[in-house]
Amino acid sequence: MTPSPNYFTAHLREIDESYGQHFGHASYYSVMLLAAAICALIHAILPFTFQKKSSQIIFKLHSKMTARKLIDAQSSPYD
Repeated sequence: MTPSPNYFTAHLREIDESYGQHFGHASYYSVMLLAAAICALIHAILPFTFQKKSSQIIFKLHSKMTARKLIDAQSSPYD
């Protein structure tokens, strides 16, 4: 009988992180994406506010993911 894969830890092994490390990184990305979304929404209502902030946050997150080798800087994981 082949043991079933542990889907809970498979991703953690792929990226070589503990649960705590992964929780910290994923939480950080979540909060930053929420901040970018809020800035974009406020900008949609008041165009003179947060003119570049959402883009700056997204570029910063992309740089962090690229540095951690989570994504290839030249291509999208969704190609």
